Amino acid sequence: MSNEIKDAPWIGIDHDEYIDRCSQYDEEYEKYLSAKADDDYKRAQEEEMFRRHRHTDEVWKVYECLTSGAIGEKNAISARHLSGRWGMSERKLRDIINEIRTSPDFEKVIGSCSRGYFVCSTVEEVDRANNALRHHALSELQVYWANERKAGRNGQGKIICGEDGKPFIESLARAE
Repeated sequence: MSNEIKDAPWIGIDHDEYIDRCSQYDEEYEKYLSAKADDDYKRAQEEEMFRRHRHTDEVWKVYECLTSGAIGEKNAISARHLSGRWGMSERKLRDIINEIRTSPDFEKVIGSCSRGYFVCSTVEEVDRANNALRHHALSELQVYWANERKAGRNGQGKIICGEDGKPFIESLARAE
């Protein structure tokens, strides 16, 4: 009994057998961790591949340009410079910035100021960027509701299509 381990999970086995089982377990666990690490690495690479393919090269170029050279508001890059760099219109650039801002594939918060676009580097910059976006969104909603009221008052919201379009309009009313 002196060679047996009293507190071992397998009561009554001798010390050498206990050590052997522990070694086997450790080896199996190391193999498991190694395989899991390989799987995690492969999964991460696949995720990165799919993430890269969800956006055009133009989008990635703009994002990489901002994340490498426009950190903080003081380093903002103008829309004219960014759009000219890749020969795109400023409208196209705004669409790309919107895609970057709304996609979960991009981790950095993109702000804008009078000097251009930048990656927010402080909490204050993030707050200013979000406040500006909130203000813009609320302003657009005010315009939307004003247009709805005006169109309802003066008849702009009515569809005029004559007798030929009557069945179509009636089908729309039934669909609601």
